[in-house]
Amino acid sequence: MKKIRELLLGEQVLMFAVLQRKEHKQKKNGEPYLVMEVSDAWDQITAVMWEHLETAANIEAGNIVKFKATVDEYQGRKQLKIEKIRGLLPEDEVDMTMLTPTTPKDRALLWEQFQKMMESLAQPYLLALLRKVFAEEAFIKSFCDAPGGKKWHHAYLGGLLEHTVNVATICERLAKIYPQADRDLLIAAALLHDLGKVESYTHGPSFEYTDSGRLLGHIVIGAQLVAEKIKQFPEFPRELEMRLQHLILSHQGALEQASPVVPMMPEGFLLYYADEIDSKMNAIAHVAEKEHPEGSKWSGYVNLLERYLYLGNPAK
Repeated sequence: MKKIRELLLGEQVLMFAVLQRKEHKQKKNGEPYLVMEVSDAWDQITAVMWEHLETAANIEAGNIVKFKATVDEYQGRKQLKIEKIRGLLPEDEVDMTMLTPTTPKDRALLWEQFQKMMESLAQPYLLALLRKVFAEEAFIKSFCDAPGGKKWHHAYLGGLLEHTVNVATICERLAKIYPQADRDLLIAAALLHDLGKVESYTHGPSFEYTDSGRLLGHIVIGAQLVAEKIKQFPEFPRELEMRLQHLILSHQGALEQASPVVPMMPEGFLLYYADEIDSKMNAIAHVAEKEHPEGSKWSGYVNLLERYLYLGNPAK
C-alpha cells in the first residue's frame, strides 16, 4: 500500500486511509461539498469531495475508508480530490501497521526499562503499590499499547510507555542534582503520572477521547486508579499517599493546563518540568518531520506554541 508521503501530483490512487475529520461545506452557489482529513501511519492530508457525497454519509471520523482520488495541489500543498469513497468491508484486507502510528522504539525493551525503574524503588509501600498497579497482563498490554496523546505529543501506539520511561529517566537524573527531592517518591510519581491515559484514548487506528477521557480527563482517572489500589494496603501511610496523589494531580503545572492543583513540593516542580521537556521535544520532532515546508528552514506557525520553529537546513 502506498504511503501518503509518496503520492505524486497528478497521480490517480486507490487506497485505504483513516478518516480523521469530515466537514460539510457549501460553494458560493449553495451546492454542498466535503472537506476531509485522511491519514496513514506517518502523515495526514486534506481531501475534498465535490460529487457523489451520499457515499460518505455513513462514514464517521475514526473509520477506515477506501477511496479513489487524484492528487491535486492547493495553496502549495498536496491535496486529494476524491471521486469515490466507502467504509471498510469485511472482505477488505488491510495492513493496520500501515494505518496506525506506532513508536519506532522497541516496546519490549521500553517495558524492561520501566520494570527496572520500578524495582529500583527502596520505599516498600511505593514498590508494593507499583507492583499491584502493574500486576495484570491485560492492563500491562493496554499500558504498553496506549498512545501518549491525541495529536500533540507521543500520539502513537506505545507513546504512553515511551513518554513514561523518558520522564522517569529525566527525573532520575534530576534527583541526583537536587538531593532535597525524595528520589523514590519522584520516580514512583513519574511512572504513574499519566496512568489515566490508558482509559482516556482509543488505541487506534485513530486516537479519540473515550467518554471518561473527555468527561474526567486523564489526571483524574489516573488519581482514581491509584487511590483504588492504595485501598488494598490498609497500612499505606496517609501522608505518603497524599504526597503521591499531589504529584499526579499537579504534574501539568497550572490550573489552566487542567491540573486540579499546582505543584507545591520540590518533587512536583521536577516532575512538571520533566514532563514538559519530554512532551515538548517530542512535539517539536513531530513538527520537524511532518510540517517542514519544502526548502524552508522554518516551520509553519505552531498554534500550540504560539511561534514559528527554526528547523535549520532541510537537507540535513
